[in-house]
Amino acid sequence: MDRYFLSDVHLFPERESHPGRDKFISFLNYLHDSHDSGEFWILGDLFDFWFEYQSVVPSGYERSLSALRSLSDKGWKVHFLPGNHDFWVGKHFEEATGATIHLEDYLTLEMNGKRVLLAHGDGLGSGDVGYRLLKPVLRSGTSKFLFRLLHPDVGTFLARRFSDTSKRILRRDLDSIPSGLQNWINDKFDEGIDIIIMGHTHLDTVKRSKTGIYVSLGDWLTRFTYCRMNNGTGQPELLTYSHGISNSQREKREQ
Repeated sequence: MDRYFLSDVHLFPERESHPGRDKFISFLNYLHDSHDSGEFWILGDLFDFWFEYQSVVPSGYERSLSALRSLSDKGWKVHFLPGNHDFWVGKHFEEATGATIHLEDYLTLEMNGKRVLLAHGDGLGSGDVGYRLLKPVLRSGTSKFLFRLLHPDVGTFLARRFSDTSKRILRRDLDSIPSGLQNWINDKFDEGIDIIIMGHTHLDTVKRSKTGIYVSLGDWLTRFTYCRMNNGTGQPELLTYSHGISNSQREKREQ
């Protein structure tokens, strides 16, 4: 069974243009039509913002949700580990897509005889001190209850304004992994992890060392990259998807 991983699509509602929405949906259809069932992992920030009120659900994402549902209906195991933009995802998303939601900061699983760590990556390591302090507050039940008191249009407007600020910071071109995150990665390799796959930084690279392999997934705003772990080799490869054809280019950027 092959496994596929991507992150940081940052979908907007359909009424707004998005550089990667059609490619993302095309990629899902490509997997559905051209591949046997496998595992499909979304490692955070599928949406630029998502909140499920009790009687109101986000609109403008129907095509993307339907494409994910088609994968599930075909027998794909779809998994979603929320990021800092969509951590309030819940029951409606599960029912609409058939996906399994994982609320942990990171998961450690065995895949093809390797210990693999999966995470979005926000708040890990010694950097982002302010965000690491704020993260448990934002994700608390109290914050969710208070946000639900806002009218959906008001809440969405405020969240999107905050998100725009976050995007301007995160989408700057990175040429290296932040030092605090790199130290955290090194510690995990020292603990026996073989492969780490994460998003969040929008950096598309594979970094191999004597202790392990780190894959940074890029995004679906400018890079349109994803990771594939072949069932035969168990080795991760970073690929680019373009115009309905999966590019065979291996390890788009490798250090």
